Amino acid sequence: MRARRVCSVVWLCAAGWLLSACAGAGRPVEQLDARSGMTVVRGPEPLVFARTEPRYSRSARDYVYLGPVETNRQGIREYYLWVGIATTLDRAFLGVAAPVPERLFVEIGGEPIELALKPWHEVVATTFTNPVYATAVPVREELVARVTLQQLALLNAEPLASIVVATATQDVRRRYVRWLHDAGLEDFLERVAGGAARPVQ
Repeated sequence: MRARRVCSVVWLCAAGWLLSACAGAGRPVEQLDARSGMTVVRGPEPLVFARTEPRYSRSARDYVYLGPVETNRQGIREYYLWVGIATTLDRAFLGVAAPVPERLFVEIGGEPIELALKPWHEVVATTFTNPVYATAVPVREELVARVTLQQLALLNAEPLASIVVATATQDVRRRYVRWLHDAGLEDFLERVAGGAARPVQ
């Protein structure tokens, strides 16, 4: 009888935890960096793009994650597009180097836009040790592009079926297609601008 009661309590606690986790799903996340006093706001989840490499594997893929970020330092707000680079390919075993991209190309309204990429921690200096966004595949590189709130709104208005990343030295361009379509920037934009950043239709 006591064991049954304990199991019931454990089940109720687990159910309560799941309900609270679900209630928090879809909400932007805000973190305060104690050292700099900067507040960092990110979306609930990043956009996911993937690229297959049939030369090496039929199932392994390279991934690019995109996520909006707002930093607020004493009222000075800046906006970024966080870029996470990940892979399920064992490149060390294959002996194939994966160059770090230095440019990102997205298409808005039929026009390509080029964004320069820099290492995340060189542009946004925080004491956070975990990646900005949690991802299904661990990121090996965190990059960032400076953007405006209006650019983020324009990106949100586009289907973004694919993106292109490129290196600056050899101009090697690689196209990634949208892997998951269940994430967007709406919650982030509502949080940081109350929807005011939506482009005029």
